[in-house]
Amino acid sequence: MIQTIQLIKFIYPFILLAVFFCLYKKENRFTKKFCWRMTMFYNARKFFIIVMLSSLIFMNWCCYKTDPNFAVGFAALMTCCLLFNRVADAALHRLHERKRLWALTLMLALVCYSIPYMNSIFHVLYTLGVASVFYPSERVLRIKDEPNSICNPLEQLQRIIHNYY
Repeated sequence: MIQTIQLIKFIYPFILLAVFFCLYKKENRFTKKFCWRMTMFYNARKFFIIVMLSSLIFMNWCCYKTDPNFAVGFAALMTCCLLFNRVADAALHRLHERKRLWALTLMLALVCYSIPYMNSIFHVLYTLGVASVFYPSERVLRIKDEPNSICNPLEQLQRIIHNYY
């Protein structure tokens, strides 16, 4: 059981990295639908946050089962703070808008990954960093609310995809 959980902890960052490289700035149908739904529907953004938090809760549980320490408690506290939708929304928007903060978060995640007992904090920071890339920016959400974009939804979709990342 413990070996399986450790294998999951080891594979988790690579799964997120594979999803990132498969979906980032691709012009396929799935990506277009994803960008459109994340921009247009509040419930899609809320579902995205729920999926992200579910994976974080699962990873915190895995870290607790394999190596319980204070870092796991701190990671669980950070995850609990993200359970409030406004906090998670603000954090993802801030990381998406500010590239230096995003880079600093990922560098801090790498530092936490290199320290064995801080692996759980790495999972939280890394998941936030990758999830923030796919979260719509304030500029894209403003494109959604423009009054002249209602007339031509295909042009609006192209503008959203062009400005999404």
